[in-house]
Amino acid sequence: MKNLTNRLVLLVGLLALIPLSACGGSDSSTGPGGQRNAPSAITVLADSSLRAVFTQLGKQFENQNAGSTVTFTFGASADLAKQAAAGDPGDVLATTDQASMVSAQSAQLNSPSVFASKNGQQCQIAVLRQSKNTSLSQSFVNLVTGPAGQKALKTAGFGAP
Repeated sequence: MKNLTNRLVLLVGLLALIPLSACGGSDSSTGPGGQRNAPSAITVLADSSLRAVFTQLGKQFENQNAGSTVTFTFGASADLAKQAAAGDPGDVLATTDQASMVSAQSAQLNSPSVFASKNGQQCQIAVLRQSKNTSLSQSFVNLVTGPAGQKALKTAGFGAP
């Protein structure tokens, strides 16, 4: 009987520790912006002139990343840069002028990438510090700056970076 009691006490003690194992600790996949336990959705803040091509690229991205969702907030680059700098929700910022991207520099996780040109302006894209999933956000940036994105941008009338 005493042996059974000891086993029950041990079992109860071990069961009490299980919820604690999910707390704290370090995970090497955790990065800036909170990659661990991040949602599978990203929000892209993009200049209105990118609406058609980014909507197309968003659908392609979702097809390539099963279970992921891309939502867009379109507007003027300057306004979106102000929103990003203020910490408004968004994972990626895409502007069609360098001045807007520079004004949002404090919100950028990494250096912006030039992905196209239009009317003598450089179009730039960057992952934002407030991104809930920096890995997924960077994957979207990679699509835009990669061959498939460049082809879609060229078809939409944007010039090479």
